[in-house]
Amino acid sequence: MNKIVYKSAEGRLFRRSYSDKVSLRDKQILQLDNIPKDEQYLLLHKAFEEHIIPILYDKNITSIKPKVEALTFEKLPMGTSVIFFTSGTTGEPTGALKSRENITKELNVLKELFSPLGIERVIVTVPLIHIYGFLAGVLLPRALGAEVILKEEFLPHELIELAEDKKSLCITNPVFLKVLNKLNITQKYPNITFLSSTGKLDANISKSLYEKLEVTIYQLFGSTETGGIAYKINDDELWKPLNGVTVDKVGENLSVDSPYISDFLIEEQLVKVDKPFVTTDIIEIKDKRFKLLGRDSEIIKISGKRISILEIETLLEQSSYIEEALVKLAYDVDSYKDEQLEILVVSAIQATIEMTQLKKVIKKILQENYQKINIRFGLKRVETIAKNHMGKKLRR
Repeated sequence: MNKIVYKSAEGRLFRRSYSDKVSLRDKQILQLDNIPKDEQYLLLHKAFEEHIIPILYDKNITSIKPKVEALTFEKLPMGTSVIFFTSGTTGEPTGALKSRENITKELNVLKELFSPLGIERVIVTVPLIHIYGFLAGVLLPRALGAEVILKEEFLPHELIELAEDKKSLCITNPVFLKVLNKLNITQKYPNITFLSSTGKLDANISKSLYEKLEVTIYQLFGSTETGGIAYKINDDELWKPLNGVTVDKVGENLSVDSPYISDFLIEEQLVKVDKPFVTTDIIEIKDKRFKLLGRDSEIIKISGKRISILEIETLLEQSSYIEEALVKLAYDVDSYKDEQLEILVVSAIQATIEMTQLKKVIKKILQENYQKINIRFGLKRVETIAKNHMGKKLRR
């Protein structure tokens, strides 16, 4: 039975089967450039089945290419199944080697999580080169015995149309859900479940989507190196560790141990990963679950108080004048005053407001939410905020 449906940019539907022949050149997939998503999907399945090692990365990140070209496959650790390259939070490219055990064990946990929902159709909006896209977008649909819908670019309203009346799981990201929440949709869709990852989804958006559309939203938390760590549903505050995952704290940071963690990373050279793996995420543990406070790089101190820049961005983006915001810490080396924020904003489409007024709006938001802290900031209005292929804001 054909279970792969690909919708071209021209709107034509192509039905594919897992038995369709695809060609794997040179026994490795170095890139999937200019290949339709249905071909990518079949190539990745074939590579995994035939124990061929795909190397997956975003070709737009030029700093990764030299590391890929320098790889010597004969020297890779035994059992390497997939290599994912990421630019990381610092911009220094890192390759995470995943073994077949890493992949199959995490896939089984995702299957256990979603099998009770009776999923009939999986709609994949994310790139397949990301570990989340590979696990949830490529391998999970077949494991669930569900039809998969692929398209190069999705519009939010298309998710509703493509789900039809089938029990559907949509693999997506927070940016997509944020846009979907802004659409004027009045019908209810209890047959649709979303799986979101790659970044924080504001709890207010999750709650709003559930109340308006009656959809269920699963959020998956993890990284390329660690694999999946935990999940939560709708506007839950606490993250529940996935089966097989043990979480703890080292200082304020999350420590994780699981069979999904990479054994090796490619940095300046091949390095073995210490386990438990201590992340840069700051957490509070409550009743075997945890609350995510932010990352080391996303937590700043002003007047001795700890503030999350992601929290500030979320507060600003709730304003009708601001579509998107990017907050950075800008140290003023010539001043003895408190640290200053650098705030970049994209104005909302409907907003017509002068910079002086916009500064007053932002100052009021900061004063109302951080009453005991004097937050100085510089402001710049921009046309867009740069993002990577998974929709994450680039902070460099």
